[in-house]
Amino acid sequence: MLDETGEPAVFAPLCRSIIAARALMAEMFGPLCADPGSEMLLDLYWRDSQGLKTSLTSLWLASKASEMTARGCLAVMETQALVERVPDPADRRRTHVRLTIAGREKMDNLFRALLSGYAQTCNDCVKRCGRDGDADGAGAGVPFCMPAHVRNARPCRCQK
Repeated sequence: MLDETGEPAVFAPLCRSIIAARALMAEMFGPLCADPGSEMLLDLYWRDSQGLKTSLTSLWLASKASEMTARGCLAVMETQALVERVPDPADRRRTHVRLTIAGREKMDNLFRALLSGYAQTCNDCVKRCGRDGDADGAGAGVPFCMPAHVRNARPCRCQK
């Protein structure tokens, strides 16, 4: 899958997973974990990676906040040159929003940092536990390990 710049959207699946995890957090904790700006950036990244245009209305909905709050977040994103507004040539009343190249690079760097941190956590656990996945080899060779003790919510030997 390629994004609009022709670059591979390698982080699109991770972005989608984060959106799903944030939806679960909202379901579990309600407004305690609300972060309209992050919701908007994730939605823009996902939609851009799929070649979809994002209208202002769609962006307000993605924020999961009031329109005024979303407008404020958008203004900050524009000031930081993370996003840009693009008039719809087919309908002058409509405006689309998209990540700038700098905004996409920052999101890519965020995803790299998240994956790097997760991989380091897995590597540290494997080193301490001496295990790599299940006895049947599940998880071996996968960049994101999840040994049986993690999936089954049992404490890892390295955490005792």
